[in-house]
Amino acid sequence: MKNSVLWRVVDNDSGAEAIVSTPAEAVAFINSRFDTDENDEPFSLTEVGPFVPKPLDVITAWAAKHDDGRTDGRTAPITIRPVVTDGPIDKCDDVVLWGDVQVTWDHDLYTIDGPDGFEYNAADSAAELNEILDEYATDYDYVEPEKSDGHTRPSQRELIRYGAQECASRFGHLDDDALLWLAATRITLALWRNTPVENWHAGRSPLHDGTMMRINAATTRLVRSMLSFDHVDWVALGLAIVNPSRVLPTGQSVLELGLACHNPDDPAHEDDPRDDLAEMAQDAIGWGRAYRLHEQEFGLRTLIEFFCAFDNGWYGAPGWGRIVDRFVAAVDDREHGHWRVHRDEPWFDEWFTSRPADIADNAELRRLLLAGPDLLSEAAAEWCVEGAIGYVCRDDHANGCERCGVLPATESSS
Repeated sequence: MKNSVLWRVVDNDSGAEAIVSTPAEAVAFINSRFDTDENDEPFSLTEVGPFVPKPLDVITAWAAKHDDGRTDGRTAPITIRPVVTDGPIDKCDDVVLWGDVQVTWDHDLYTIDGPDGFEYNAADSAAELNEILDEYATDYDYVEPEKSDGHTRPSQRELIRYGAQECASRFGHLDDDALLWLAATRITLALWRNTPVENWHAGRSPLHDGTMMRINAATTRLVRSMLSFDHVDWVALGLAIVNPSRVLPTGQSVLELGLACHNPDDPAHEDDPRDDLAEMAQDAIGWGRAYRLHEQEFGLRTLIEFFCAFDNGWYGAPGWGRIVDRFVAAVDDREHGHWRVHRDEPWFDEWFTSRPADIADNAELRRLLLAGPDLLSEAAAEWCVEGAIGYVCRDDHANGCERCGVLPATESSS
């Protein structure tokens, strides 16, 4: 791991702090994207590196010696990972060994905590730390970690190869464009949907389901525009997604959306979105660097295929066209199989009479959905979500479908 520095970004107004990355990235990504007076300096930068916490390289070397040169925890019950603490920011992150032993470092002192927080010992040098770890190592068997079902935990190498194989087995041949669109949906899910943005959306929030669908589609479109089999700038891709000034289909920037959802009186929405975005930026940078290395190891096509092992039914995924066709067929037919699981809902009858005028024509509704839900009006998107477009059955119905009431071919023919 490269011994590069991290940087602390401090909001001088609120005192809030976040670690983002190098100073150039911090200045370009944070300072230039917030609305401030021209002569105002809202953020200050302080070096807090190195990128590798001091005990981590010592423990990595120790683990390599005891683990036949492998330090990723796959062949020994040693897990090396940073742990967020409530201590001072200049105190090194904890390094966890096994699960009940952890090492911390502050200035020139290593502290080794045993089970239940019992302080086992302290060391003021790497040599002493190694001796203590050697004593602990005798209490643990070196076996492969197992999941609860008895299967060994796959390595990243195995996961990437498995994903590429699954893509081929699930979807057969996908042309390059379809493959990149599917990858875009998965990347959007990871770097946008499954982040603090989901907390912005949760509970009582102005970020409604229909709005979220439009924003997810627009983000997927952005990601797709940055994917190519010639080159992908993984760091730039991640930062583009969480760019606070990125304009969304609502007309808001990402930051404005977060601020609109912020409510300090609501525990579900009390986190400052600026802190969320700084955290997302840091994660995006780390994600991008990791995948840049994965591309060098596995190749760009294999890495793209790794993202494409599953179809989440979003705009851009192979199943989206089937979803649109079935939804459009259902909006005028109360007996359509889509309604078998929704027909008893209290909203069912009213929904059919509240269709927005701009999508009253089925051909136009289909055209807009296929072109991307981000092109829908706010009212149209909300109507589609209320009509459970996200729950349209994606089965190919080749052998019938109990959910939709479609009989198998053998039964229908007889």
